[in-house]
Amino acid sequence: MKDGHCPKCEGLRIATTRYTLYLGAGVSGPTMDLYACADCRYVEQYMAGSVEEKVLVLDSWRWVQREGEGPFRS
Repeated sequence: MKDGHCPKCEGLRIATTRYTLYLGAGVSGPTMDLYACADCRYVEQYMAGSVEEKVLVLDSWRWVQREGEGPFRS
């Protein structure tokens, strides 16, 4: 959708906005870019900045462990 066309319906009427999530207790979360198709209402959102940065800074973010990986396996 970032290229101006919808992957679901091939529509070309894409609206976009940027907003910051609020995590509560005065803590701002990541800034998000939102893309919405005016034809089928399909929506995608992308985080501005790096995921690694947010995992390091915010206590509420953590990495998802894939099956077979974890703290007790090498």
